[in-house]
Amino acid sequence: MRSQSAALDLPSTQPVPATAVPAFARVSLRRETDAVVLAAWAELETSAPCSIYQTRAWLVPWIATLGRKAGITPFFVLAFGADDRPAALLCLGLQKRGAVRVATFLGGKDSNFNIGLLRPGQSWTAADLRLLLSRAARELGRDAPDAFLLVNQPYVWGATANPFMALPHQASPSAAFGTALATRAEEFFAKKLSKDSRKKLRKKESRLAEIGPLTHLIASAQEREAVLDCFFAQRLERFRAQNIASDFDDPQMRAFIETASAEGQHGFGIELHALKAGERIVAVYGGAAHAGQWSGMFNSFDAAVEIAKSSPGDLLLMKVIAAQCEAGLRAFDLGIGEARYKGTFCDEAIPLFDTFVSTSPRGWFYLKLHAASQRAKRMVKQNPRLFTLAKRFRALKPGA
Repeated sequence: MRSQSAALDLPSTQPVPATAVPAFARVSLRRETDAVVLAAWAELETSAPCSIYQTRAWLVPWIATLGRKAGITPFFVLAFGADDRPAALLCLGLQKRGAVRVATFLGGKDSNFNIGLLRPGQSWTAADLRLLLSRAARELGRDAPDAFLLVNQPYVWGATANPFMALPHQASPSAAFGTALATRAEEFFAKKLSKDSRKKLRKKESRLAEIGPLTHLIASAQEREAVLDCFFAQRLERFRAQNIASDFDDPQMRAFIETASAEGQHGFGIELHALKAGERIVAVYGGAAHAGQWSGMFNSFDAAVEIAKSSPGDLLLMKVIAAQCEAGLRAFDLGIGEARYKGTFCDEAIPLFDTFVSTSPRGWFYLKLHAASQRAKRMVKQNPRLFTLAKRFRALKPGA
């Protein structure tokens, strides 16, 4: 897996050679999830290398809730090959940042991985991608972005290299964390945990079971509301205790999770896992699988002392992982950001990169400033001392 990014090179408006033959025959710019977009999306999400965050089941509910709340105007760049089959789909959104119009991947900070849906078996060059973006900007007319800022892209997904590496880019501030799964859960945990650690977790499980029999469930339609009530209560209590501002008190966040975790016409975008001690929900985990990989999205646990001392979050995570091993999934990830529990189960740092393409002078200037800011953030996160100081400073700020 590639660990170093190419140098940032702005502006990025190099002309396409006149002799170049693009990887697509035509481009259609769509401003909503109409029948044409949904048909192409259905084909590409099952064939193109992508994560759960690029599926209709996850992204369509996000557009209608959190995306709308953020004032993001969606648009879809759909390219067709000479055979008139979908060759590419970029699910993007326009957002004003000061005086600059910026196009980003839909999903925002709620998406841990951003990937363009590109039909496999084709070779995409930098010239192809520049041409695709420039035609999209032209089709948008007055609404054309000043800059495309395409962040948190994996260098490789599965065994496929990301073609957007061919465009100017730099490493994202944070990596994601993942691991390969084993065919048997016992084999997986034997590799990840020492005998002493497994013994301690068994003792914690026995202690928690004294409150009531432990049950791992994937919430049904009838159980979903109760699980969500517990999740939001647990999550918000923990954030308030840590003096951290949270999006989880936003009604649109609940609307998004409710919609994505319900069975819709595009399937499930989120599975809700819960651990119960008797009738008490002591931990919740949200995530979902796509194309052999289960992605963790959010979690919570009961902070009551008699519950928390038994690490219900870790116990539930182990049951979630075991279920994915039994289901035959090949990989598992816990998203972006550093955390103790991620290091326990995930042995692979998944490096990410941000792509920068300007279409106007003010877009070029904005990207220069943004790139410098992100490099500074990355430097802080990679320096343990600076990162600790930054977290302490944030904790001192009211509602940080």
